[in-house]
This record gives sequence, structure tokens and C-alpha cells, in this order.
Amino acid sequence: MKKLFSIFLCLIVLLSTVVGCKPQNPGDGSLGFGNVQEVKNIILLIGDGMGPEQIKAGNLVQRKGLYLDKLPNKVLVETRSNDGEITDSAAAGTALATGVRTNNGYVGLDPEGNQLETIVDIASNLGKRTGIITTEDLIGATPMAFASHNASRSAYNDLALVSAQSSNVNLFLSTGNIMGHYTATGGYKIVENVDSISESTEEKIIGAFPIAATAKEGTDFSFDRMVTEALDYLSKDEDGFFLMAEGAHIDHGGHENNIMYMLRELVAFDLGVKAAVEWASKRNDTVVLVTADHETGGLSLANGANASNLFDIDGDGNFTNIRWSTDGHSSADVYLYLYGMEMNYVEKSSFESNNRLKNIDIFNIMKGFLVD
Repeated sequence: MKKLFSIFLCLIVLLSTVVGCKPQNPGDGSLGFGNVQEVKNIILLIGDGMGPEQIKAGNLVQRKGLYLDKLPNKVLVETRSNDGEITDSAAAGTALATGVRTNNGYVGLDPEGNQLETIVDIASNLGKRTGIITTEDLIGATPMAFASHNASRSAYNDLALVSAQSSNVNLFLSTGNIMGHYTATGGYKIVENVDSISESTEEKIIGAFPIAATAKEGTDFSFDRMVTEALDYLSKDEDGFFLMAEGAHIDHGGHENNIMYMLRELVAFDLGVKAAVEWASKRNDTVVLVTADHETGGLSLANGANASNLFDIDGDGNFTNIRWSTDGHSSADVYLYLYGMEMNYVEKSSFESNNRLKNIDIFNIMKGFLVD
């Protein structure tokens, strides 16, 4: 198994190289809190399905740990929906985007079916540019929770039409090519290549790229490159911006109970976090929030799991230190990290706790940055 582990570490290092970044070296200990006094820009990164055990596993396979786990202000977040202990991505995304807990399957609606104002709407009404990036189809539940409204997350055509015609999103980047609604009825201009994102002077742009964690599609399509290009485009607005960027396939790896798939996508997402924080660290007006909508797979690592034995297998070929309890979502808490300033969560927590929030509290934190 040591040989398998060595091969996997090489793949992780290769990933860091092919996406245009040096291997991660965030240094020892946590990053500083930052020095933001007044927030102009908000970057929200969502690792879909990324629970504490996923992060623990990522820390084991990365020589100096995940970059995101060096971020300060780390706190647990409860993820349940209005009608269930276990949330789906639609309800979870809606909670993050609107501050309202709704029913599973609902996108941008409260439990009674009323349309909700999103953090994108609030930012846009303040004159800020807004952007959404996802490593899956744009009509997935998480991105649509920030841009559309429907009682069914599967009403893909309607979700796309509403987000094209009435959302306040300036930038859409995803893997799925569904741009017809956006160009025909929403006035979006297509960006044909990655460089065109940051170079664009258009008010509304959309791009479909094979955003990949590996080298097979070419380095221009890495998640961190998309984040950087989007930030350069959005920051042209002197009033500031809001960006939501989702690493969607961490969730897919959890659904498949595929540890290698999950870790590959987690590392790719982590590089996007690094790119965002390094961009923000050069300014004094930008906060970065990193969280998950829910945990996927019920992942747990055995006591004593470490970098040397994580991928050990038994005589039947099963991992001995990696366990999955479901191929769906779980009720496990996730983490929120905040870079930019020190945060007292007691004032923000629905639990009145400095150690635990509800997912809806994340929306209220972001809204407070913009309007308080």
C-alpha cells in the first residue's frame, strides 16, 4: 500500500503543477485574520459535500495540509433543511443565498413558495458586480439557489430561463453548455476563451468551459484559474462585487464513495481557495468565506489513520481506515472559515455560540458586511 500512497501523492503534486500553481506551501500555522475594516468585496467558496472528515483526509494527503484549513475564524455549521434533518443541495444553497431555511428541492423559495431575495440581489442593488462559478452544469441546485426560483430543483429549463432573464448576475462560468437562454433573452455575451473573462468590458458575460481538476482538458480550465479570471473581471467595478464559486465534484466523489475522486476534487477546490485568499490579501476591502452546503457520504477515518496508512487495504481489497456510511448526504456539521478580519460568532450565531452556526447565519454575516 505504500506504493499506492506514493503514486497518489505524486498525482496530488502533479495536480498542483498542471493547474498553474506551485505546490502548496502556506507556511506553518494559521494564516492571519487580515486587515479589512470596510468590506467592498465578498468571495464565497462552497465545497459541495465537504465535511470535516473530507478535510481531515485532505490534510493527510497534502504534505503541509490543505490551504483552506489554515484559514482563521473556523466554526462548525449545522446544515439541516426546513423539512428534514438531512438537507439536499437546493435547500442548503437557498439557506446560504437567502438566509431562509426551506424544503428540500426548493430553489430560492421559502417553504410557502414565496420568492426570496438573495445575497446576489442585495449586492447588485448596491451597484456591485456579481458572479457565479461552478464546476458542474450551471443549472445545478447550488448555483441556481443564488440566481433563480422554483419549487423543483429538476425544472432545469425554467431555472435557466429565470436566471437568464431576471437574475442580477453579471458573470456565469460553468461546465455545461446551456447558453441559449442567456444569450437570446438575457443579453449575455459569450466568452470564448479563458483570457476573455478578465479582458471583457461587457456588462454580462457567460462561459462554458470543461473546468477540470486534472491535466486532461488543459491548464486553462482549472478551477483556480477560473476564480482568478473572474475576480479580475468583477473587480473592474469600483463599487465592488460578490462572487460565489462552487467546487461541485467533491460531492460526486462522496456519492460514489470514491476516496480518490473526492480527494482530487478537494485539492482542486483548495487551490481555488488559495487563489482567492492570495488575491484578497493584496487588498484591505475583501473578505473570503469558505464553507460547504452539506457533507456527502458519511465519511469517517479510523482512529489512528495517518498519512502512511490512510490507503491500507485488507485481504478483500477494502480500505481499512476509510469508511462510508451512505451514498447520500449526511447530517454532519460542516465548517465555515473566514479570512479578512477577526470574527466573534456569538453575535452572529442563531445558537448564540462562538463554536456553532446555522447555515442561514452565513447569509446574515455576508449581508451584514454589505449593509451594516
